[in-house]
Amino acid sequence: MMLIYFISWFSIMSWTINNWLMIWYLMEVCFVMFVGVCVAGKGYSTSESTMGYYLVQVIFSLVMLTFILFYMFNLGYMCSFILTLGLMVKMGMFPFHFWLILIYGKLEWISFFILGTLMKLIPLILLYYLFCMSSFLFIIVSSAIFGSLMGLNNSNIQKMMGYSSMINICWFIYSMSISLSFFLMYFASYVAMLCWLINVLMKYNIFYVNQFKFSSMNLSSKVMIFIYGLSISGFPPFLGFLIKWLVINYFWYVGFKLLMSLMILISILAVYFYLQLFFFAMLVFSSWVKWYTINFIKFGLLSFMFLLSYFVLFIFY
Repeated sequence: MMLIYFISWFSIMSWTINNWLMIWYLMEVCFVMFVGVCVAGKGYSTSESTMGYYLVQVIFSLVMLTFILFYMFNLGYMCSFILTLGLMVKMGMFPFHFWLILIYGKLEWISFFILGTLMKLIPLILLYYLFCMSSFLFIIVSSAIFGSLMGLNNSNIQKMMGYSSMINICWFIYSMSISLSFFLMYFASYVAMLCWLINVLMKYNIFYVNQFKFSSMNLSSKVMIFIYGLSISGFPPFLGFLIKWLVINYFWYVGFKLLMSLMILISILAVYFYLQLFFFAMLVFSSWVKWYTINFIKFGLLSFMFLLSYFVLFIFY
């Protein structure tokens, strides 16, 4: 708990500093503390994932330190480009996402929560200092598209949520281009929604979809997982949708209508992640399969109406 407190404190403190070297230093301190949180987990897979995370972070941290010094003293060219690539690796954005997705399937839930939220705060503020909407647009869209496609038919819940976080990082960057205060509101909402969902999964120690078959989870907990998942993916009328709606409104009136239309379609696939999870939890891997099979048609119609509402929103807006 002490390590988690310090990670949270240093991550928030980095947003009040405008010195590149000091922010880099705080980022590495948080990285060392996060390794300590991961080591607290038991099992060979946890040690393996921690070692992989350590090697990747150390290599790119040294690369970033070198180019930060070049950037500060104007000693080289393309420093901003190399720093942007390093930050993309640290956040697991496309096309540097493979190492992070491999780690996501082997962490404890508390480590997954820290890696998916607090450990992304400092790279985001550095990316904000280097951010240019026109030059970064293709990378953001490609990351969202790839995350939405690769998350389909994934039996590992952490990996599925990792691909979902790739989409949410894109929304973070869009919100940062509006204002920092709006981004902080978006990020705080995302942290709250993810905390609710992980709390339920951690309570029943569920990491894979097929574990629902052997768990003693009651109906209300399964419904709560369904609601929290839809909220994270941005389904109306939940909290995640309200935040994304403000981003869509801003960019729509600015003139990025094609971009927002594409992001809405990508969000539909993110909704499908959690609809699929709910389908397996309630129907396929449920001890009350016969009781729920009677209402299978109703559930199918309900899922269809959920997806249809997104298309109607896209067409009429």
